[in-house]
Amino acid sequence: MMTDNFKEILDTLMAEGFPQLTEKTEAQGKALDFKITPYSLNTKLSFKFDSLEHFIEFLKLHDQTELGQKEAVLQATLMELGLDSRNFFYVNFFEKVS
Repeated sequence: MMTDNFKEILDTLMAEGFPQLTEKTEAQGKALDFKITPYSLNTKLSFKFDSLEHFIEFLKLHDQTELGQKEAVLQATLMELGLDSRNFFYVNFFEKVS
């Protein structure tokens, strides 16, 4: 079930010009960033994750480096937003501006 969920996310990111998470090599495309929110922004690039563990699983599929520090930052972000890391939240992807 989670794999199917990830496939939908990856297909959408590819279609919108963000190949970074879908390919193991340095892919060309728009720079990708994201913001965590307690609600959907109702865009093509807004996806629900069941928990922080679910989102970390998604990130690990595409980032082979150690995610320990990123996980701590994500945990802190959820706490700042008043969200429980064991409950759902939304990740809204967008083009990173320099």
